[in-house]
Amino acid sequence: MKIVHASTEEQEKHIEELIQQMYHEIFPIYFSDKMMEELETEFSFKLHETPNYHGTLKEAFQVMSSLQALIALFENVHKSEKHMEKYKDMYERNMDTLKRYGFKLPLTFEQFLASSTKENMFSRYLKPANKWII
Repeated sequence: MKIVHASTEEQEKHIEELIQQMYHEIFPIYFSDKMMEELETEFSFKLHETPNYHGTLKEAFQVMSSLQALIALFENVHKSEKHMEKYKDMYERNMDTLKRYGFKLPLTFEQFLASSTKENMFSRYLKPANKWII
């Protein structure tokens, strides 16, 4: 018999928030709306639909840490080109952690590098700056 600690509601909510941040703040910077539509069908990042995620404290912490590391990486990858090999290793390591729990992202690090950040960041996937339309 093995005793495990369950993740808290706050941790699972935070994981969902990080996933939404990837969808609405990170991916639209790199990809067109058409590519985003394809990612929605192929991208399996639904917390309760992953086969290997059981909701333990350790799993939640590892998923949160990997998502946070990927978000930080994507926000800063184009600012420093001298550390690309280190960034690629970080990407691979965190993606391996997510894949272990059943999350999948059908993109390689090279695809993020190849897609330049958009100058005019207008996308239906981007989080709006405010809720009011005048």
